[in-house]
Amino acid sequence: MSYTTLITGGVGSGKTHHALNLAAPSSRKAYIATAPTSLDAEMDRKIRVHQGERDASYTTLEEQLQLADAYQRALDLACDTILIDCLTLWASNLIFTETAEDEPLNKFLSRLATSTRRTIIVTNEVSLGVIPADPMTRRYCALLARINRGVATLADEVVLMVSGIAVPVKVHR
Repeated sequence: MSYTTLITGGVGSGKTHHALNLAAPSSRKAYIATAPTSLDAEMDRKIRVHQGERDASYTTLEEQLQLADAYQRALDLACDTILIDCLTLWASNLIFTETAEDEPLNKFLSRLATSTRRTIIVTNEVSLGVIPADPMTRRYCALLARINRGVATLADEVVLMVSGIAVPVKVHR
């Protein structure tokens, strides 16, 4: 069954935990990790924690740039549920590798729009605070906002995580 949930919120708000809970009933799951394999010691610890939260029902796919291709590989696995964690790092990867942004985004949105699987997508909401002072951060925030708007438009459900509480923003009826 095709149903897409976008989970957004601040850092440490419980987005991944909520995503894993939503995916739990599925017997065959794909987890698409967008984090670079090693950024620094803190990120390495966070990755290990996230890996430990997933059970054997998950097949993990790691992809930092070509999210649409990883999503297609997950679709080809015939999983019940695909969990993408997270669009925030994907946007960062696109900027810091100087990858053209529109092509990978449009390709991913196109694939998502035609998906027949349950998809849960994690992202951060980074534009609720002050306007960033430097051009690179403004560019990053603008890209992530474009990504989030595109996915939210396609999503059946959007959830905002606030201090571990899931607040419904958009619910398909």
